[in-house]
Amino acid sequence: MIHARFRYPTLIAVAIAATLLAAYEGARGIGHAYRHVFPDVSVLKTEYPVAVKKEGPRIIYKFQKKRPAHWVSLNQVSKQAVAAILMSEDSGFFQHHGYEPEAIKAAIEHNTKPGVKVKRGGSTITQQLVKNLFLSPEKTLTRKARELLLAVELERKFPKRKILETYINIAEWGPGVYGIDEASRRYFHKAPADLSARDAAVLAFMLPNPIKYQNSIRDGELSDFAQKRVETILERLWKTGHISDEEYSSADRGDELPSSL
Repeated sequence: MIHARFRYPTLIAVAIAATLLAAYEGARGIGHAYRHVFPDVSVLKTEYPVAVKKEGPRIIYKFQKKRPAHWVSLNQVSKQAVAAILMSEDSGFFQHHGYEPEAIKAAIEHNTKPGVKVKRGGSTITQQLVKNLFLSPEKTLTRKARELLLAVELERKFPKRKILETYINIAEWGPGVYGIDEASRRYFHKAPADLSARDAAVLAFMLPNPIKYQNSIRDGELSDFAQKRVETILERLWKTGHISDEEYSSADRGDELPSSL
């Protein structure tokens, strides 16, 4: 039985998913989708996902019962880092039910414009997580519909903190760097709990496209583009009260930069 707080968001998600499928494959596609066996997200209750290899842009994960050595809880990550990641990837994470209808609408409107080369995903952290762990990277409306329904299912079965914890432990932060513990130690030689506001802003900047954005960090220096993005994230952290005036002033002038990639 679906709890009351999920009833209407779930119905909306189903409606959006059905619309996406209908737009792409018609009635036959919808029937196929409902007959399709969806991955069981409940595996996250007893097992941990671990990145094992990369095939093109896709990261292949396996599930294991033993807690990975580099797995950290949210309590083991600095509050500035958690705030910066949410600000960069999904500022409404603790308010939505796995998806943002307006973001999906904006992405569809953008992606269907003639001549558009760079596609928008409109994905929440929950959607990113189910896509990375359970779905293929293909950019089709069918996959997007499945992603949407799985995101709602994940939110129904798990608390927000569990979803966020899993996300930060599997996220890619450069070639062969998976999870915030590995990223913290690789780039800043410290534990996630010790990440400063500036460290956090740099890692948050890298998240949307770590392979591309690693080129913005060379020999301990940020490119002009990276510096502007990091400053924007720091400013947002300050304006939302996640860092103090002193921390903001210090971070903005600081020289804490990741080691050369």
